[in-house]
Amino acid sequence: MEMSEGIYENDAGEQKQMEELAVNTTGEWDGAEERTVDIYESSDIYSGHAAVTKSAVQQQPGWAVTVCLVLLCVLLLAGIIGTGLHCGLKLQTHSKSWAEMRNQTLVEFNHFCKDGCRSFSDSLYYISSDQMSWGDSRQDCRDRGADLVIVNNEEEQVFINSLKRIFWIGLTDGEEEGTWKWVDGLVLNSTGFWKTDQPSGMFQGMDEDCVETFFYEVINSWNDDHCATQRHWICEKRFNF
Repeated sequence: MEMSEGIYENDAGEQKQMEELAVNTTGEWDGAEERTVDIYESSDIYSGHAAVTKSAVQQQPGWAVTVCLVLLCVLLLAGIIGTGLHCGLKLQTHSKSWAEMRNQTLVEFNHFCKDGCRSFSDSLYYISSDQMSWGDSRQDCRDRGADLVIVNNEEEQVFINSLKRIFWIGLTDGEEEGTWKWVDGLVLNSTGFWKTDQPSGMFQGMDEDCVETFFYEVINSWNDDHCATQRHWICEKRFNF
């Protein structure tokens, strides 16, 4: 009997140990399940964060492009406005300059033609009614804002001869004998419209350094004469209308 009781006691002890082991084992499994749940929850949170981050990354370039386009449009608009203002100011300045030039031309025209004038090609001509020396004639032209006429071509020579009068023209060799220069400083670079045997350079012991249209009945009407001789004169002023 004692032996049987000992066996039962041992069985009871073993059963108790088995129950405790089962309890411990169950606790470990419960912890494992909790950890598994925690891992899955952490994984879900990470996945959600990654999704949000990816969405933000995907959306960010779109916003950047939009912002860049807006800035580009603003810069282009500013450039267009600036260019328009610049062109407007430039046009206004150009218009003002043209108006000032026109007014100045009218003033010069009225001053030059106050005693009457004639036009030919792109020049205006004052035809004197008085007679003076070559030097005084040139000074009168300068006072009018012009100078003695320069004959540029045959057409202009024909026009002067058509006035049928002896005129001083703006040609002289007063600086150097034999070197004929126009009043603008240019040397006569052609044979000109000299009458036969002209220029003679001297007549009756007097130098002939100034040119006149003496033989106006023919195309070659130029003659050199003493500069103190009293003649009519022609002033020429060019206008760019």
